[in-house]
Parts: sequence; C-alpha cells; structure tokens
Amino acid sequence: MYHFLEPRVGTMLLKTAVLLVLVSTALTGAWSVSPGKDGVLFAFQPNLHEFHKTPMKFASSSAIPKWLSGTLVRNAPARYQVGDRSVVDVFDGFAKLHSIDITQHSLNFSASFIKSGIYNRSIDSNTIAPMVTFLGVDPPFSLYERLEALAKPLDNNDINVWKFGTGDSATYAALTDGWVFPEFNIDTLDTIGVVQPDPLAGQAGLFGVGPPTVYLSCAHPILQPGTGHSITYVIKPSYLPGQSSVLSVIRIKDLGHIEKIGSFEIEKNSYMHTFALTENYAIFFLQPLYFDFIKLMTTVEMQYAMEWVAGDKMKIYAVNLKNGSVSTLSTDPRFYTHHVNAYETSEGHVIADVITFPDPTPFLTALSLDKLRDLDNLRKMDSYARLTRYYLNLTAETVKVEPSAAKTPLGDFMNKLDLPIINEKYRTKKYCIFYGTVTSFAASSPLNGSIPIVKKNVCVPGSDKYWSHPNHFAGEPNFVPDPSGTHEDDGVILSSVLDADRGLNYLLILDARTFTEINTAYMPTWIPFGFHGQFFPRSFQ
Repeated sequence: MYHFLEPRVGTMLLKTAVLLVLVSTALTGAWSVSPGKDGVLFAFQPNLHEFHKTPMKFASSSAIPKWLSGTLVRNAPARYQVGDRSVVDVFDGFAKLHSIDITQHSLNFSASFIKSGIYNRSIDSNTIAPMVTFLGVDPPFSLYERLEALAKPLDNNDINVWKFGTGDSATYAALTDGWVFPEFNIDTLDTIGVVQPDPLAGQAGLFGVGPPTVYLSCAHPILQPGTGHSITYVIKPSYLPGQSSVLSVIRIKDLGHIEKIGSFEIEKNSYMHTFALTENYAIFFLQPLYFDFIKLMTTVEMQYAMEWVAGDKMKIYAVNLKNGSVSTLSTDPRFYTHHVNAYETSEGHVIADVITFPDPTPFLTALSLDKLRDLDNLRKMDSYARLTRYYLNLTAETVKVEPSAAKTPLGDFMNKLDLPIINEKYRTKKYCIFYGTVTSFAASSPLNGSIPIVKKNVCVPGSDKYWSHPNHFAGEPNFVPDPSGTHEDDGVILSSVLDADRGLNYLLILDARTFTEINTAYMPTWIPFGFHGQFFPRSFQ
C-alpha cells in the first residue's frame, strides 16, 4: 500500500523555487546539476548556506496534531572542499545541522555548520586541515600533516544528534562513532564548544599518565526507559599485538555524570555503530570488521585500517545491567549497521532484530563522492540490507538466525530497509512495528530508484506499507508518538525528503497508522545526503 504526494504549489512559486536553487548553486560553487531527472545529484552537492529561523509554509490547510510541537534536527555532511583540497568520501564532509521548529502556527528552518576544531582550522587555513578521515583527501596529506592529524581530536561529528540529561543540566550534542561531543544550542544551532568527558572516571591515559585515551564508541546511545539516562559504551583500544581491548558499558546521566555498569575484554577492536538494549541486558554484536591502529597511524584513513575477516565468528556479548555479569555467544558473521529493537521472552531468551548485510563492501567502498556523483553508477546502486532476527538463548549460549523473506519482489524490497526507527515506548519490549527507508537508487528497483519510507510489521507478515513518490528521496523517518495514543503506531512520521524535480527538500508529515499524508512544507534549500537526526519535543526541551 502506498500514497503519492500530490503537487500543491502554483506555477509562480515553482518558478521562484527553481530560480532560488539556480542562484544558490552558483553561490556555493557547486558543479552543474539541474532539477529534473538528474536532480537526485543535489543529494551530493555541497550547500554552504546557513539559515536562522527562516519561515516555511504548509502546502495545505490540513491541520497537524495539536501535540506536535518541538524541533526536528538533522545532521548531514554538507561541505566537501575547502580551498584546493577536497575529501574523497561522503563520510568526511563537514557536519551541518538542519532544524525545523514546529508549532501549531509556525514552521521555521535553520541550518548551521558545526564549528568544530577541524572545521575552524580548515576555514582559517583555507584548506582541509589535517584530520583522520575515512578515505583520505585530494591532494593527499603530507607525512607531516598525517602526524599532525593524529594529534588532534576528530570532532567533525556528522552522523547523529542526541540530548544528554534533563532540565538545566541537559546538553545537545552531535555524534559519531567516537568519544567526542560538539555541543550546540537547540534554538539557534550555534556551536557551544567541544567536550571530551572522561567516561571511565580517571582511567584515561596510558598507565594513568600521558594524553587522554582515544575511545571508540557509537553514534546511537539508547535512552534507558523511565530514567532519562542514556546507555552506551566505550572501547579502550589496544595498540600492541596480544594486548586485549576493554569494552565498558556506561550510563550517562549527563555529560558530567557517567557511571560504568560493567566491562569485558575483547581480543580485537571490532567496529560497531549500534547495540541493543533489553530490560536487563545491553547486547553487543562484535562483527569481524576490525580496526588496525598501526595502519591507522600510518595512513590516517579508516578504510585502510579496517579489515573484514570472513572466517571469524561474530561474538555476541550480553551484559547484565544490574550486576555487570557477561554472557558470551557466537554465530556466523554478517555485517550490520543498525539494531532495530530487542526484548526478552517469558522463557528468558532474547529476540534481537538487526539490519544486516552479506559483508561490509557497500559501507567501505560505495560512498566515495566520485561514485555517488556518477548518475549512471548511482542508478545501479541497490540496497543489500536485510532485516534479520536473532534468537539468543543466554543459558544454552546458542543463536538462531532468521533473515526476513517475502514472496513478491515488492515485499522483498521492503525487507531491505535500513535506518530503523521505533516507537520508543516499546524499547526493550515486545513490539511489532518499525519504520525505515530502503536506500536504493537503482532504476531497476520496484520504485524505479525513488527512496520510500517503509512501515514494517514483524508480527503480521504481508501487512507492510510504504510511502513513495517518483523522483523523491526520503530521509530517515522520525516517529513522534501521540501522547494519548493507545496503539503502537499512534503518532506521526516526520521526514526530510529531497524533491529532485525541484532541487529542494521538504518536510513530510505522515499519519503513522494509516500512512496517509497529513501535510508538507518546502524548505528554502536542499539538504545533502545525511544519515540521522532526532525530534526533540518542546515539553522536554
């Protein structure tokens, strides 16, 4: 089932919007992209413009729910070049925050680059200053610049945003898979500063002395239900052969108050972007995608320091949140990006739904800007994601794996969704519904390369729904629950969608239950391809 977005603007408004895009393109120095059939390439265009409280208008008079009040904040890399030097991979673009402040009577759009240390040094020197990257820069860093990159924190956090703490102690921060936090003002998007709190209460530094330890972490903390606290982890990596790394599960009350729940040793530094949480356990899938820090120190490029060892098992650790005890399981390896949700059964087992891939090839090689900007190549890029359910028997230490499947091409296409979002009221509980997008630009896909929003029902096969429109490309959905709702899907979906026919993004509001459109509102610009964001309800700001 799907619902198409109908055009609701007049000819004059359309001409004005196109003119604004063309002027904007000229001002940003972007290479030639026109709205229309190749308008998808706006997703990989730099956008240097910043905005503050620019009014937006709903496209129709349809009322939005009275309880929908707050700020949607999206994070995306939006600048790929400074001076004569450019980054190679989309992951390395400079982070830019985009927000829409939503009330019953107004919509206001803001956009601002995160003024991180690396951003400021780059602007000041009119080149991309030395930093650790995913896939390097062009022209490359010199040997001296590579050494300099290792001495600076990588604070270009372009993946997600999060709120730590409550009340007066609350802070909003941009996130990536490291332990460093650029804080920002939720109202203005101004960067407040960059902080690196000690996550292990004085255990930083080699043998207790020297510079702070570089910790691995993840871009997806999980709010522990009923507490206002965030659960996440840090890995204190080993640098020497034969020396174990240590993974510590931590509870963040705010960035000034952090507790260690438990820890365990791991043989290799495994890359993880997310983890799972149940009522009693934090669960970690240590896939055999390993960091080699010796290689990282010589190349300062993460892709060349990461190795997929297909012959290794994926180890699964379940850390008891109450006493810190650890259960260990293992299963055949699959690369994964995001956990959907996990919960415990009445028998004490754990069910975990995960978005998996056969291997990390798309993650490691497909997101270089030259590939993404090649329209012929882009139109062949399919999604290799697969919703996969894991049954974990913590007592017997056994794992059962069930990849999702469907009987029709369209049904199977909807099993390829990623960027999963649930109703957080169901976090750690048995649930049925989550939402995501199928990031397939392939012209051969069932939707001809448009990116849909999918509503996936893991309890009732064949009842999935989706929203799509030709030549429109939906970003990660955000679910906002109806405070008085009685069903899991009572609420709305918010998404930033690129309209490639106009070269502009718009806010899409869907009824999460029926998947019908409530309203839309165009932004004054486009938002480059990004990954994650959050909706912060006004009552909790």
